[in-house]
Amino acid sequence: MKTAKNMPHCFRIGDLSSLFHVGVDSIRYYEKVGLLHPVRDGENNYRLYTIDDVRSMNTIRELLDLGFSTEEILAFEKDRRLEHVLSMLGQESGIIDRQIQALTIRKQSIAARIRSIRESQTMNADGNVHEITLPARQCMRITDQYMPDEMVNYQLARFTADMPGKTSTIGACDCYTLDLDREPSPNGEYRSKSAFFYSPYLRYPCNFSLPEGRWCSITFRGPYRQMRKCLTLLLDYMKENRLQREGDVLEFCHIDRFETADTDEYVTELQAKVRG
Repeated sequence: MKTAKNMPHCFRIGDLSSLFHVGVDSIRYYEKVGLLHPVRDGENNYRLYTIDDVRSMNTIRELLDLGFSTEEILAFEKDRRLEHVLSMLGQESGIIDRQIQALTIRKQSIAARIRSIRESQTMNADGNVHEITLPARQCMRITDQYMPDEMVNYQLARFTADMPGKTSTIGACDCYTLDLDREPSPNGEYRSKSAFFYSPYLRYPCNFSLPEGRWCSITFRGPYRQMRKCLTLLLDYMKENRLQREGDVLEFCHIDRFETADTDEYVTELQAKVRG
């Protein structure tokens, strides 16, 4: 290490720390990896940092802010040429473009979740049965057999383990085909024959679709204990209006444990496809 004899404008480590608002440990690390080259004070052997070290610290701070690693900064310091700096900046610009794309996708996913939840909050839950016409709906079935409700998360993780990306649950609708041949549990939940996920806004690796056509629907807010009453209303309506059911009654959990722990905020819909 050189001495500071006859070298004006030298700075102690504390001066450098205050000037750039970085810790002394960071400055020592930059010295260790070869980015800074302090000299020794000829009188007390203290480390002193030169004007060139100040220039290096400016470069370090600027390139760190741009996202470059210490290794990349060191490589640039060893080979400071226009071709090198243009190449570095070009590569980092490409990385930022990919990050922007990823952030855009994340923002779209968040917006889709918000839209789904807001629409669920404003669903018509007047306790009446409504006849609606729906297009075909793409869904992701995770099991085609009975599964305890508490195991749905496990099955979802298992089903999507080898799929690219992550499957959304918040703001999505977990759905079930109801087994009406069995009595509901004390809290009003019916045993299911299959489980699937559906969302008109979130992307899923879909493996089946609900058919388009006429459906009877009833929606309620709050705990599942209302399920039996609403199911009875749905089936009675179809019988009174001589509507023939096609397939199983479906339960759509628009807002449930995935979004809230308050069962009063739950929004559940029962649907049954009818012939014609």
